[in-house]
This record gives sequence, structure tokens and C-alpha cells, in this order.
Amino acid sequence: MKSFLVRGVPASIQTDSWWMDGITRHLPPPRADGARGPGRLERIGALAALILLADMLLWGVDAGLSLALFGAMLLFAGLAMRDGKGWGGFILGAFLMLPLVEQVQVLSILFWWIGLLMGAAWIGLGGWPGLAGAIRGALRLIWLGPWQTANDLWNGLSMTGGPSTGTLSKAVLGWALPLGMSLIFLSLLIEANPVFEDWAVGLSNVELPDLSRVSFWAGIAVLIWPVLNLAEFQERLRPPGRVDRHGPRRLPRWLNPEAVRRSVILFNLIFAVQTVMDLTYLWGGVALPEGVGHAQYAHRGAYSLLVTALLAGGFAIVARPFAEADRWLRAALLFWVAQTVWLVISSMLRLELYVGVYGLTRLRLSAAIWMGLVAVLLALVLWQIVARKPAGWLVLRGMALSAGVLYLSLFLSFDRAIAHYNLTHEVRKDAYYVCRLGPAALPEIRAYGRRTGHNLCKQFNFPEPRQIGSGDWREWGFRDWRVLRRLEKLETSAPGA
Repeated sequence: MKSFLVRGVPASIQTDSWWMDGITRHLPPPRADGARGPGRLERIGALAALILLADMLLWGVDAGLSLALFGAMLLFAGLAMRDGKGWGGFILGAFLMLPLVEQVQVLSILFWWIGLLMGAAWIGLGGWPGLAGAIRGALRLIWLGPWQTANDLWNGLSMTGGPSTGTLSKAVLGWALPLGMSLIFLSLLIEANPVFEDWAVGLSNVELPDLSRVSFWAGIAVLIWPVLNLAEFQERLRPPGRVDRHGPRRLPRWLNPEAVRRSVILFNLIFAVQTVMDLTYLWGGVALPEGVGHAQYAHRGAYSLLVTALLAGGFAIVARPFAEADRWLRAALLFWVAQTVWLVISSMLRLELYVGVYGLTRLRLSAAIWMGLVAVLLALVLWQIVARKPAGWLVLRGMALSAGVLYLSLFLSFDRAIAHYNLTHEVRKDAYYVCRLGPAALPEIRAYGRRTGHNLCKQFNFPEPRQIGSGDWREWGFRDWRVLRRLEKLETSAPGA
């Protein structure tokens, strides 16, 4: 049938009339300014470029600076496909990926994933949806992304006509017959002609990418493609409308006003006994019973009181609704949470006393950080009760505060801090533990040897400076670089240097 073209018809009407002929048009939706966003071919081109970039940065090397660069470039590509909408998502994602530049570890890789998901959700929504909306959108992307990739691949390979047929489908249909028949003819000619056979043998010696590398390309494509199609997720990433709840929430029968009131009274009495004992022995300096030292008293209570404080905070959140209409119960609940905060402070003092005798370890340093975090979280619980804030208010701020503490701790070299404290304070020197801390402790050990003339790690196999870091810039880490710089300064400042 001969086509009839009416000149002067707007492009939008031409596009809307796809159903009048059998040709499928895959055009991107128009933007607000009337222009069209990136189409499928542009996305496929960006996909190929990012796969090539991933191969250059990530294949065959350990994760390091290269992984942070790739994550930032991936978010930048998604931002470009969204015409710059949600640019804050790129900044947030790049910020959360910074710990990878410091050092590659489990938590830094976890923050890389969180930064990628939350940044992509922000870009996909086209603006900041709030902390709860960003977290919800990031969680939805975990399963929406692979699903969208599989759906687009299916549509691209679809052999049916109509609007679902893609460019890839046309390419398959157009090349299946000629390539298939050509392979058959070539196999027959190779069998019949020795010259062709020699050529085929020569071509078979060409080195092709191994299966593991091809699998890496396929896996990285599944990660890249959803980020290039974030506009299609916008509606599915939006938070759902509020569901009206009919009537109050049903609580377990054992959780009733009388049980909560009696629990708070008993808890106050039990915590008061512990508070008085801490004031007497820890803060008042009263001598402990015979056979019990301050270090032993401190060690036995430091970790158990931290768990007690966490349980107390959880119960306070559950009990708060019952205290809304009861002033006496509300005051008792506030007093109990305040006692819990004091117990955490006492636990920190216990830990300090124990560390003053036996030195720092990774567990003790981590416990000190978490004790401070729990104390702040309990202060938030106090404010929630006083200001009558909902539970969601506390949960979001608790999650943000915990994530912030984890993020900042990734920039702290625990091994260096432990070695520095243990080797510069009058504590029991556990040489085996210090020498097994890791490369970050090596400058402190060398400095200790310079001061005392004692080679602490002579009997242990400690990594030499040449084993720290890598010559490949893709594996570069800021912490390893700092260690090497400190070692160079120690060597240049040596008396015989």
C-alpha cells in the first residue's frame, strides 16, 4: 500500500498515529519543554560505554578507588538521562561512596550500595522525597531494577508485531536468515576447501574473552540499565497514599495499662539499686568488697549494662502510649529512662577504667562508640516522651543517627588508634595482639621501637611496607597512602638516615 504524506502535520500527531500503520515507533516521551528525552538508542549507547568503563575500572583488580569512581559515573549517567532532575541524588550518592576511597571493607561497600540505591531513587523521583521516601524508593529499586531489565530485554527480543516490538527484535529478524545460512555455507566450504580450512584454524586461534568476563559484562549491565531508565520508575517509587486505620491498633492481651504501670515501678526500683552502687563504687571511690578489683567490676558491667539500656529503650517506646493520659506514669517513665541514660554513662566509665589497665581492643573501642550512640538515642527517647512525638519520628532519627555514626567510623583507623594508645600509655602490652592489628598499626610500632629500642614484633610475621597498598591506581586507598607516608617520614628522620 502506497503511503500518503500530508506535509505540515505536527510531529506529535504523526507519533500518535502509529496505530494507523504496522510500523512500531519507539520514541521517548516528550519533556516539559517540548523536546524529547534520551531514546532507546541513546540508552543502549550509554549502556555500552558504561560496560566498557566498568571493564576498564573493575575487571581483574581489587575494589578500591575504581569502584567509587564507577558508582559516581553511574549516578551521573542516570542524572543525565533525567535531564538533571534530582541532582541532589548524585551528591548524596557520591558522599556515601567516599568511605571506599578511605579503605575498602564490608561497611564501606555497604555504604556504596546504599548511596547508589538512595541516589538513584532521588534521581528517579526527580526531587528529594524525604528520608522515609528515599529509603522506601531505594528498597523498591532492589527488585524493580532487575524486573525492568528483564522486561525491556523481553520486549526487545519479542517476535510479535505491534507496539511491543523493539529495535533489537527487528535486528534479529533481519539478520537471522542471512547469518544462519552463511554459517551453514561456510561449514560446507571449509569441509570441501583446504584453504578455507587453514583460514578457519587461524581464526580459531584468536583469543576471545573468557566466560567469566562475559558474565561480568552481563551482570554489570543488569546494574547499569535500571539507572539509565529511572524516569520509568517515577510513579512506582512514590510513597503510597496513607491508609486510614479504623479503630485503635490491637495490642497483645499481656500488654495492658496495669502491666505497664507495674513494670515501670519495678524497673525504677531495680535500676535505682544499680545506680546507687555505681555512685558508691565508681564515682564515690568507696573500696570494693575483698577479692573484687575495679578492673573486674568495670569489665563485668560494661557490656551487660549496654544491652540492658537497649532493652530499656525499646520498652520505653512501647510503654509511651500508655503514659499519655497518666501524668504519674509519664513521670515515672521519664525517671526510668533518665536512670537508663545514667547507667550508660556509668558503663562508659567502667570501660574507661578497664581500658586503663588492659589497653584498647577493637571490641572495646567499638563498645565505647556504641555506648555514646545509645546514650544519645535514649536522650531522643526522653525528648519523644516530653514532646509527644510519634514512634516514626524516633525511628527515622535513630536510623539516621546510627548510619551517621557508622559512616564517620569508616574514616577512623581503629588499628592505628589502638596501637597508638596501647604503646603510649602505661597498660599491659599484648605484643601478639598489637602486631596482628594490620598495616595501619605499623607506623606506631616502628615509632615505639625508635623510642624504646625494643623490636616489639620481631618474633611475629608483620607485613612489610612493600606489601601495603598496590601499584595499580584503581586499587588506591587513602588510608594505605597515609601509612606509607608515615613510614617514609620515620625512615627519613631516623638517626642514620
